[in-house]
Amino acid sequence: MRLKILACKILFRELSALAAHCENIIDVTYLKQDFHNTPELLQAQLQAEIDKLDNAQDPYTGSFDFNAILLGYGLCSNAVVGLVSQKYPIVIPKAHDCISLFLGSREKYKCYFDTHQGGIYWYSRSWIESTPMPSKERYDHTYKHYLEKYGEDNAQYLMEMEQDWLVKYNTCAFVDWQSFDTQHAKDYTKACADYLGWQYEELQGSDALLKNLLDGKWSSHDFLVISPQKTIAPSYDESVVKIAE
Repeated sequence: MRLKILACKILFRELSALAAHCENIIDVTYLKQDFHNTPELLQAQLQAEIDKLDNAQDPYTGSFDFNAILLGYGLCSNAVVGLVSQKYPIVIPKAHDCISLFLGSREKYKCYFDTHQGGIYWYSRSWIESTPMPSKERYDHTYKHYLEKYGEDNAQYLMEMEQDWLVKYNTCAFVDWQSFDTQHAKDYTKACADYLGWQYEELQGSDALLKNLLDGKWSSHDFLVISPQKTIAPSYDESVVKIAE
């Protein structure tokens, strides 16, 4: 099969490693993680990419047709709700967000979440490389920006306001993959945990879910396959997503 993937850039290394060994023809477009900050904007961007594929106007893929469009996303704060292709089936993992994709199943994610108290901030090598993570570097960069733009007093005030959300978290959880070297990313995450005063925990990730996505093994337990002209809706149950009625 020839498959088009629209994916968050925090999956870059994981998807690239799997695509290199996949028998299917894989074409990936990565979208920046910052779109998650505004789910409506992410939804609009994904729909725009799908529309380009429907109209053979995607500048990254030439004139190829595809067997399906795969989404390297979960429900992601409803950012995938309403997405529709007029031409291709869309396949999406039944997952709330990308953590299930890193861990290999939504059941493993739920088990970890249910057995840990307090807020968990997730780290991985691709995530660290794709967006500023809670860290000393992020704090210093933001403070410098505010200092230059607003002056010292205002910079201090803005930093205090901006850092309020950190009190919800107490754990840096690093998801390790054996497909590539992650030691530097682990060390970085540990340094972030020390700086923030949070716990450091390490989990072994699994490629099971993403590998099946690329290999076309779309079981009804793990994936939703949406026919052309049908749309995605939240299911509000363990399956996470469904075809809109």
